[in-house]
Amino acid sequence: MKTILVLTDFSENASHAAKTIARHAKILSADILLYNTYYDHPILPDYSGGAWVAEAFVLSKSKSEAQLCELTIQLTQVIAESAGDDFNPQIRSLCGEGALGKNIAAVIPENDVEMVVIGNSTDSTIDHLIFGSDTMDVLDHATCPVLIIPPKAEMRHLKKVTLATTFELSAINAINYLGNIGQKLNFELEVVHVSVFEGKDDPVKEKAIQAHINAIKQADITYKQIWGKDVVKRLNRLCAENDSDMLALVHHQHGVFANIFSKSATAAVVAVSNIPLLVIPSEM
Repeated sequence: MKTILVLTDFSENASHAAKTIARHAKILSADILLYNTYYDHPILPDYSGGAWVAEAFVLSKSKSEAQLCELTIQLTQVIAESAGDDFNPQIRSLCGEGALGKNIAAVIPENDVEMVVIGNSTDSTIDHLIFGSDTMDVLDHATCPVLIIPPKAEMRHLKKVTLATTFELSAINAINYLGNIGQKLNFELEVVHVSVFEGKDDPVKEKAIQAHINAIKQADITYKQIWGKDVVKRLNRLCAENDSDMLALVHHQHGVFANIFSKSATAAVVAVSNIPLLVIPSEM
């Protein structure tokens, strides 16, 4: 892994997510890039000048940079206390004004980002970064996996990850990605095929996915099928029954998820998941 992009609005949940992933930075051999986006649009109907607006912009940018510096110090301490000695992660920070999704669409390729990390949404209306539509905006613009960490999820002992997928070729990329991370973090990967109707799926695609899993030859990758019309509830129940520490999904940014996972279903999973959720773009 190269660089982990950690999005923050400096809320408690965002800081928790940043510290959680920082504990794994050494093992993942990844540097951390902190990023904060802010909005600066003063509305002055009777004022035609530009100096006041420029001053507000400078003040907001300075505040963002100061808070990023403080968070960098905190994460440096977390990394120093974490396991692993072979890699020393570096922490950088950036801030930008404007729409979060469009901003990270540019930041990711410019900084060789391999994963984006954000905190999960809360009931607070002041969490402008990690709240509802902003989270989906990130998912729709990210060209790499996005890890969403709930407030109470520690990820200290990541033993099992469940990948929910259908028989699409994008599943192979997701399996490869998680298989590589699993070797570093030492977790078991359970690939779960989700179907609304039993026995209605393409047997050729199913055999291709199973053949790929067998070809990897990793004993810690297993495969199973589940059925259920309410996909969100079925996945939550499965993770609880199987003691999964993380759920992974493939997200189709420009359409539906194999006619089962629409964007609204992805949003529903994000909203109710109480374990870390890794959303992998289908076009990765």
